[in-house]
Amino acid sequence: MAAATYKELRSLPIPKQAQILLCRLAKFHPTSANTFASYNYETSPESLTTGFPRTEARAVTDLLLGAPWKWLENQGFIRRMGNDFHSITPDGYEAAKNPEPAFFANSEVISALPLLHPDFHGYTHYFYENKLKEAVAAAFERYENRLNEIRDDSSSVAAKAEAGRGLVYKLFSEKVLVRPYPRLGTDPAAEQGLTGMLSGALGWIRNPYTHEKHNLPDLKPSEALELLFVASYLMRMLEQSKP
Repeated sequence: MAAATYKELRSLPIPKQAQILLCRLAKFHPTSANTFASYNYETSPESLTTGFPRTEARAVTDLLLGAPWKWLENQGFIRRMGNDFHSITPDGYEAAKNPEPAFFANSEVISALPLLHPDFHGYTHYFYENKLKEAVAAAFERYENRLNEIRDDSSSVAAKAEAGRGLVYKLFSEKVLVRPYPRLGTDPAAEQGLTGMLSGALGWIRNPYTHEKHNLPDLKPSEALELLFVASYLMRMLEQSKP
């Protein structure tokens, strides 16, 4: 068990608290035909608190029936059946079988995805499946595709002849894209920094994660999220660079 006291339990992230709750509910209710109500545990708090000090039974139960219970509902691991009765869903039983599934470990990261560019909001499945390098590759491939879309929508013959890293510089030289934030002044270093960043992301991130995943170290969920935020920023810079 990840926690032996109320203090230790409270220090855990809510998804981990929910994991503990789900495993205990699945043990008490082994099939979806077994329904249960939260008020039953409220009146008999010791039912959920095996392994915790008896003096902490009420506090532990109150904690588990709060945010962790709601988290299981939001994730579709338990569902309301009416009159405050619930049952565990098939996905819930599947989650309870494995005490360390990716969707528990990565849930805090997944909650940040709505902060990204809208094109990346649907990337939840990569984190549930623990396909973190694939998430990064997909994000930067989408970024490259956006560059291609801007090129194809333009009237510049010169831009239409370019692809890859050189396309960024051609889009700016042809004024298909222009440097945003004119109040920054006319220092050419600013535009060089922008175009270098937009172009360099293809060579440094997109290409390796697409073609050489095996030569890159494994990512932690937080590291994959960092790279998605980079891709998100680049997408927004393209939007800001439209004349």
